[in-house]
Amino acid sequence: MTIEPADVLVIDRTGDLPTFCALAYQDNNPSVVSWIDFWAVEPCSNVEGDYVRGQHYADEAIRHVRITAQPVFIECVLMFIGIKLRETDRCAGALEHGFIDRIADHFPRAMDNVLVRLARRYPKTLN
Repeated sequence: MTIEPADVLVIDRTGDLPTFCALAYQDNNPSVVSWIDFWAVEPCSNVEGDYVRGQHYADEAIRHVRITAQPVFIECVLMFIGIKLRETDRCAGALEHGFIDRIADHFPRAMDNVLVRLARRYPKTLN
C-alpha cells in the first residue's frame, strides 16, 4: 500500500471527474492523459445563470471530494480558475463567484492553501 501526501492529487479514474473538467490525451490515445483542464468552462451572457451554474459546478466538486477523499482537488480547480482568468485578462465573473461562494462554505481554507502554495513557489513576487 502506498501512502500519498495530502497535497498530492491522485486520479484513478478520469471518467469520474466533474463535468467542468476536460482531458487532453497524448496522441489521441484515450488511455494516456497528458493534461487535465480543471476549469474547462466559459461564462455566458446571463449573469444569474452563470452564478447558478458556478454553484452547480461547486456541488459537483464537493461530491467529487467526498467520494475521493481528496480535498486538494478543490485547490487544483481554484488554481486553474486563476490561470484562466489571467490568460484571458479578465476578472472573476458570476460563474467563478458562484463556484467560490459555494466552495467557501464547505472548504473555507482552500483559498488560503492556494495562496500558501503560491507563496512557496514564487516568494519574491508576493513581497
